[in-house]
Amino acid sequence: MVRRINDKNNAKRSPSHLACQHPVLEVTNPEIFKFFHTVEALKCDPEPEWVEVKGSVAAITIQAKKKHGDILCSFTEVVRVDDDLVRRGLTTSTHDTFTMANTDFYTVSCNASDGQTWQNTVAGIRVDEEILENTGWHLTPPDGLKLNYLMLGLDSLSRNTFIRTLPKSYAFLTEVLGAHVMEGYNIVGDGTPQQLIPILTGKTELELPEARRRMGTLAQFVNSYPMVWDDFRRSGYVTLFGEDQPHIGTFQYRLRGFDAPPTHHYLRPFYQQVYPDYGNHPRFCLGATPRHKVFLDYVYNFMEVYRDRPKFAFAFHSELSHDDYNLVSLADDDIFSFLSNLHQAGHLNNTFLVVMSDHGHRFTAIRGTQQGKQEERLPFLALVLPQSFATTYPSAAGNIRMNIHRLSTPFDLHPTIKDVLHFKGARLGQVTERSISLFRQIPASRTCTDAFIEPHWCACLSWEPVEIGEEQVQRASHALVHYINTYTATHRAICSQLTLSKVLWAGKLLPTKGLLNFKKNADVDGFVPDLTDQTSVSEVMYQVTVVTTPGQARYEASLTYSMKQDTFSLKLEDVSRTNKYRDQAHCVTPALAHLRKFCYCRDPPPLPPQEHT
Repeated sequence: MVRRINDKNNAKRSPSHLACQHPVLEVTNPEIFKFFHTVEALKCDPEPEWVEVKGSVAAITIQAKKKHGDILCSFTEVVRVDDDLVRRGLTTSTHDTFTMANTDFYTVSCNASDGQTWQNTVAGIRVDEEILENTGWHLTPPDGLKLNYLMLGLDSLSRNTFIRTLPKSYAFLTEVLGAHVMEGYNIVGDGTPQQLIPILTGKTELELPEARRRMGTLAQFVNSYPMVWDDFRRSGYVTLFGEDQPHIGTFQYRLRGFDAPPTHHYLRPFYQQVYPDYGNHPRFCLGATPRHKVFLDYVYNFMEVYRDRPKFAFAFHSELSHDDYNLVSLADDDIFSFLSNLHQAGHLNNTFLVVMSDHGHRFTAIRGTQQGKQEERLPFLALVLPQSFATTYPSAAGNIRMNIHRLSTPFDLHPTIKDVLHFKGARLGQVTERSISLFRQIPASRTCTDAFIEPHWCACLSWEPVEIGEEQVQRASHALVHYINTYTATHRAICSQLTLSKVLWAGKLLPTKGLLNFKKNADVDGFVPDLTDQTSVSEVMYQVTVVTTPGQARYEASLTYSMKQDTFSLKLEDVSRTNKYRDQAHCVTPALAHLRKFCYCRDPPPLPPQEHT
């Protein structure tokens, strides 16, 4: 099943008539493959869990009773106060089973008759009568697809890295489930929020109510965003949202977070409870269970408990892939089992399954290669629809197949999701639309400009390497450092002025021949291109990777050179910090979080606390 990894046909060229020609990126390219290695298997606690959760019921295991005799377990509610705090609730004790009612999360403390003890925190799906009263297929819109929507996300995985590190899961998706892997799926900004916000709202962060923490009293809670899960909740769906890294939550790290829980079932309180206690567990484990499996089991329990009700779930896992793309291979067997169990249990018979990533890796050596830069801009996106969908909606199914090689973005995923509630049909998408449902045909003439992708993030275009000693490269590099210093100038009391240390890489971006010559479709169906246009080039885009001092910060940015004005311009949101700043920005307060990647603090970092002997 894993033969596709070594199949050179994975790196296919885009059809030649498309305005967006994607780079040919070999999965097994030696320049990239050398960064990948086998990871040592997890070694979780050898003592099996005393308590297991299935659906809403937590039960003391038969194995634990056989080994330790009679066991009394106390279940204490983990109660959400807000997005940053949890508290202890009521405690209930049992010798057998416990049904979750007031919360999904409980700390458990058990004592056995042989004197042994066991503690952990468990997650399940509580029995909630209010949810049951307000959900059901009879409440869903009559013009909807009558499907569940389940989206599993993995942080920082390019399409190729997903294939390299999760071969069993990829093979099962493509060969058993018939997933459509969108090879033209392109990011629209830097970082996770810049991808997830368009998916969930159809808008950019700047088009939405102010929610940045640094704006103080002006910042609203993220509940003010028009999240797509709200549409599903109002339409009779049970909803779930979960992330596993509370300290870098998509909507909490820079943004103000949620005041009320955003969905019926919300995973953040669980991780707020367990995250501070990670040091008391084996690496990447909670007791005897890998933490990623706890995450997946929660989603599976959600699907099981609400088997007969319409469901919307978005679960985004970060821990294993955010900092090291090799570690995610530890989850391959469990992701494969999760998908296989969904399939065998029949959940995918009426579920639109999406497996995706936000972007490729941003902070590692792989990104120092040209292919690594391109892969960062091409994350994984796979769509799995029930077999019956192609029979009922043949045109929409055909459009998804056609769109595999066409330029698509997170903005397009938003109307695709909303089509589950109100299907708009399978007509031809308009090139002027920023958001085109993947059930419609994306125009072959679509470019990054049409799709609202800045040149810095566009993988369609070809970067031509340039000698770093060239005058224009040096001018561009100094312009980049000047812009950064201008940005931090008002905080010079705490942030050092940077100087250019060296230029590591430079490239010149020129539109592809297909982009310059593509004029329109020559036939009404959009299959035959008219390549008679002659577009001149008035601007050249340079991309440079530089190192600054003090601090040896590494920055990558795209700058536009105007041939007419002989000037460089750039936007600071298109500047990427490609190595970690760690404690270099220790002086930056939460209110100035936007300076973190640009500020090298004048004062040295505080010394770590001394251990007492």
